[in-house]
Amino acid sequence: MFEESQVIDANAPILLMVDDHPKNLQVLGAILRKFNYNIAVARSGQQAIDFVNTVIPDLILLDIMMPQMDGFEVCERLKQNEKTADIPIIFVTALDSHQDKLRGFSSGGVDYITKPFHQEEVVARVKAQLTIQKQRKELSQTNIRLKEANVTRDRLFQIIAHDLLGPVANVAEVLKLLNFESLSPTERAEFTQGALLSVQQTHNLLKNLLYWAKSQNQEIDFNPSRSIPMQTAEECITLLSGQAKEKEVALHNLIPSSLVINADVNMLTTIFRNLLSNAIKYSNAGSVVKIGIEEPESSNKDHVVFYVQDFGIGIEESNIEKILDPQLHFSTPGTRYEKGVGLGLSLCIEFIHRHRGELKVTSTPGKGSRFSFNIPIY
Repeated sequence: MFEESQVIDANAPILLMVDDHPKNLQVLGAILRKFNYNIAVARSGQQAIDFVNTVIPDLILLDIMMPQMDGFEVCERLKQNEKTADIPIIFVTALDSHQDKLRGFSSGGVDYITKPFHQEEVVARVKAQLTIQKQRKELSQTNIRLKEANVTRDRLFQIIAHDLLGPVANVAEVLKLLNFESLSPTERAEFTQGALLSVQQTHNLLKNLLYWAKSQNQEIDFNPSRSIPMQTAEECITLLSGQAKEKEVALHNLIPSSLVINADVNMLTTIFRNLLSNAIKYSNAGSVVKIGIEEPESSNKDHVVFYVQDFGIGIEESNIEKILDPQLHFSTPGTRYEKGVGLGLSLCIEFIHRHRGELKVTSTPGKGSRFSFNIPIY
């Protein structure tokens, strides 16, 4: 295992040397320590396997001729384990026959160092494999980022195609209808209200898209400051009043005006706006949506827990886990078949996490849902 004196640099590569002869370990270690590698030692095949189950080294220098479990078997066992299969293994041996080398490569080894050791050869082969391993890891991370970027791009195109074009087209049709002189004042008011709601929904979606795109590129700064959440909630309620009036839903702000917290106001606004908008979306006509705070527990007075409560259709238990997964962007139609893209809730989860909080959902189908999250007071 690691000898404490050999932990040179937490960022330096970890090399595991495996050999049953202390003299070989001493000579090989003397060569490699000059380059400030983190050196670990195992004196048997089983010790090597036990070590990599705890620490994944960047490179293994593995002797072949060992009792009980030789180097070939150690290599084969490591390659059969998904967790350790990618560790590059250089065989260290006095064996130099063509057949031995073929067996080493077929068992998963990447290179050979022959005994007696030559410093220049050891250093060159170790550096070469560490460079290859570093490049492999960087390539893997690049591939992951590319896949994530493709998912983001496809999601963006989907939203533009299905969720932005619809409301914009609806507004265009309404504006055409308003040109007809035969419309009664009542019809004209209804069409105008419908167009206004479509514009508001599109505006909210564009805001969420902008925040989402910035969050994907790590462009959103976190700037907590002294803020009064009652005022933030009131601004969101004013913004959503048209949507609430259309569904005959009353919005009640129960957050005390005296409450002061330490939060990023832009993020808090996005959280409140999306949770309130979703609550309206899933509420029945004539019902109530409340935003308030829960009574603080005596042991947790450094946080305040906000909640948004509706008394609408509720959420099936099997869907709660889906809506809390920010990668799924899961959404279901509202009580009037309103569509959604799930971006708003994903942003809520991300912004709540930035405040070191967690979003929780409790719901009873047919009775309503309660979304709650905690924010530090100081």
